[in-house]
Amino acid sequence: MSQAISFVTIAIVIAAVGVAIASLVLNIIILGNINDLSTTVNNNPVWHYTPAPQVNSTTGTVSNSAAYKQAAAYLLNGLDDTIDPCQDFYAFTCNKFLQNTDLQQLHRSRLGTYDQAQIDVYSEIIAALDKIDVKSTTTSKTERITKAAFASCKANLMNPVDQTQTVYAEIKNLFGGVPFFGEPLKQNIDYWDIAGQIEQQHAVGTLTYTIASSDYKDHTKNALYTGPPGLALAYDFYVKPQYIAEVNARVADVNAMLTAFAQALGKNVGADALLAAAQEVVSFEVQIAMSSWPDDLLRNYQQQYNPYNIASATKAYGGINWKSYLGQLFNGVASAAQQATYNIVVTEPAYFAWLNSVFAGNLDNSTVIANYMIAQLLSDEADFINPATAQAASRSNYIHYALRSGRGIGKLGKRDYRKMDLDGVSQGCMDLLTAYMPYGTGYVYVKSKDQKYQVQSDDMINSLTWMDDFSKNRAHNKSDSLVKNFGWPTAMFGDFKDFTAVDAYNQDYASIIDIYNKDSTNLYGIFQVLKKGMEVREFFRILLEKADRSNFLQSPAMVNAWYQPERNSITFPYAAWNPPYYNFDYPQAYNFAGQGGTGGHELTHGYDDEGVQFGFNGELTDCAWNKCGWMDSNSSSGFIDMAQCVVTQFSTQCCPEKTGNVHCANGATTQGENIADLGGQQAAYRAYRQFVKNRGSEEDRLPGLEKYTPNQIFWITYGYSWCMKQSDSNLVHQLLTNPHSPAQCRTNQVMQDIPEFGIDFGCVRGSPMYPEPANRCKVWVGQ
Repeated sequence: MSQAISFVTIAIVIAAVGVAIASLVLNIIILGNINDLSTTVNNNPVWHYTPAPQVNSTTGTVSNSAAYKQAAAYLLNGLDDTIDPCQDFYAFTCNKFLQNTDLQQLHRSRLGTYDQAQIDVYSEIIAALDKIDVKSTTTSKTERITKAAFASCKANLMNPVDQTQTVYAEIKNLFGGVPFFGEPLKQNIDYWDIAGQIEQQHAVGTLTYTIASSDYKDHTKNALYTGPPGLALAYDFYVKPQYIAEVNARVADVNAMLTAFAQALGKNVGADALLAAAQEVVSFEVQIAMSSWPDDLLRNYQQQYNPYNIASATKAYGGINWKSYLGQLFNGVASAAQQATYNIVVTEPAYFAWLNSVFAGNLDNSTVIANYMIAQLLSDEADFINPATAQAASRSNYIHYALRSGRGIGKLGKRDYRKMDLDGVSQGCMDLLTAYMPYGTGYVYVKSKDQKYQVQSDDMINSLTWMDDFSKNRAHNKSDSLVKNFGWPTAMFGDFKDFTAVDAYNQDYASIIDIYNKDSTNLYGIFQVLKKGMEVREFFRILLEKADRSNFLQSPAMVNAWYQPERNSITFPYAAWNPPYYNFDYPQAYNFAGQGGTGGHELTHGYDDEGVQFGFNGELTDCAWNKCGWMDSNSSSGFIDMAQCVVTQFSTQCCPEKTGNVHCANGATTQGENIADLGGQQAAYRAYRQFVKNRGSEEDRLPGLEKYTPNQIFWITYGYSWCMKQSDSNLVHQLLTNPHSPAQCRTNQVMQDIPEFGIDFGCVRGSPMYPEPANRCKVWVGQ
């Protein structure tokens, strides 16, 4: 394990980031473990962890308040004290949860505590929608749109009314015919015009994918960012030979989709012809992957900032019809004159060089490109076309494009599992609606909560005052300018009585009400409006507006929190201020470990390997020819050493998957999240100890968990927050595609790098969770 950066090298960074160094005096010192062999199973003694006596601490008063009982119940849902926390803390905090979760019975590929919390929020939204009348003009359009879309989805998603002829007619209008049916294409076909139409109207990237966001080099403006399209499989599956089985399975999935569509239309197409078309489609996907950069190389934003306008982009990539493509993206949104002035940022020049050669040099047969684009469109609409295509999408575990692509630099909300099949039709519909109309479900949810304003009260925000201390006192310029989004966008939501602003924002979805009133079974038509509405409202209209650093980016109904380096903002949506992660009446040890740790995690993103490239206003700062960043050369070198320790640790030690070809998290891809976990939880712990110091006494103990100190409850709460049961396939997909490490790693490897954990649990130096100093990574601490 690489050594931590020296105090001299990193001193400037420590001062900027604000995580306290070795001067912390621990209030509680654990003397050691005591083994209790009083329990037996099958006449064999079973070891139970018993905390050691405390120095300078009494047993503590036990509180039997309702809130304390609820907090204890959550933790007891996972706790397994037959496991030594110094050996495997994840098993100690989560074993019962894992043992009691049957994924097969639940028809799920994963279930975690975050998933459970999200299900609870969705259930509350569904209950609130029951009271909404779609035809009542006294209710906001936003609520009525959401109700109409949900009602149609709930009634029709599992058995959609057949729209095969509607989709077929649209494809023929776009392409002239369907090549894998043996039909000819239209003369002088313009694939870029078609790509723009499919992207705007169906929220599917085919040849590229473009979104608008804050301009990385001018925070007062927005820019367009265009890059390779998202693919159905993980990058490694396409490019590495050991995954040929996965590529073959992808061919089978595409073939099943094309076959289902052909049979629904009554087309007499030979099986060999459809299989050949499926192979060509996947072959084209392989070419896209091989021309793109893997995620672990997409962390330097100076290299990804390559600005053009339509004229210069056309000159650089003459085979790409930029005018035609952007013209369709902004059809009905912006004029050609406005489009000509847009800053178009090409994120991966190598990919566009290959794409340019495909069209300029006619490297691929025209029918191959058409079949590829049609297959992407069919796959994303399959759930709404007819039962046969819906079943094909479900069997292939197809994840809708908008859900798997995410938003912003951090690809916020990126999904690696098909949730719509996991929690029943109501939860699946709610998940899709939240993705496509984030401020619809979000508005309904927040409005329905009677005590919503407590989230924005002084007491609630003051419970996280350490965030300001962490940032303002030590992170100087960047944290002074941090935009903090709490709860919901107040300007848009208003007082929940005057709904003018929120309805104006969601106007692109308004036709859903008319569609529903005319034919409530027209789920395909409703989702076409939802998809186009998301593209136009969230990604394209902002080019006509002033840049807004307070943009939430996701729904207030999401159980999550996020940091946006390109805006230097942190967002805590309203849904995150709920159990099991926060309750104002819970022990503060619980709250600091839950939402306090989350806050620290998100703030630390401002100083991870990506965040340090962006300055106080969200712009790339102090850019050289090959990199950007506000650190001086010594601090930058120290930071790289620190980050590389984390990269190496997670790549070599984190091996939760035991079968197949995939075993470890990618330390490079996950380094930002891992650094944030470490920095955030250390900041939260120090903040909690400061809270106790200010309070003047330790907190009461939890009922049923009396033997655990408040410090230990802090760590147990963190461990419980990551309990997650996953299928092998879901875990493999996460390891290959997700910037977050698996839950086991986010618990055990974080604990082994924070010595306060080992001290609080009385672990022996050298045990797995309390390694020697030379074998741990020191993140944002000087020694």
